[in-house]
Amino acid sequence: MFDFGFWELALVLVISLIILGPERLPVFASQLGSIIKKIKDFANNIKTSIENESRMNDLKNIIEKQKEELSEFEKTIDSDEK
Repeated sequence: MFDFGFWELALVLVISLIILGPERLPVFASQLGSIIKKIKDFANNIKTSIENESRMNDLKNIIEKQKEELSEFEKTIDSDEK
C-alpha cells in the first residue's frame, strides 16, 4: 500500500516518540491501527459493492439478450404456423 522503507519508518517512529512521548505512543499506535483497519474495511465494502453491481449489470444484459432471442424465436414459430 505505502512504499516506505526501513529508514522512513524509523524516522517516523523517532519523531512520534519525541512528540508523543513513550507513555502515549502505544495508545496512539493502537488508535491509528484501529482507524486504518476501519478504512480498509470500508474500502473493501465499497469494492465488493461495486463488483456486485457490475455482476448485476452483466446478468441484466444477459437476460435482455435472452428475451430478444426468445422474442425472435416466437416470431419465427408464429410465421411458420401461418
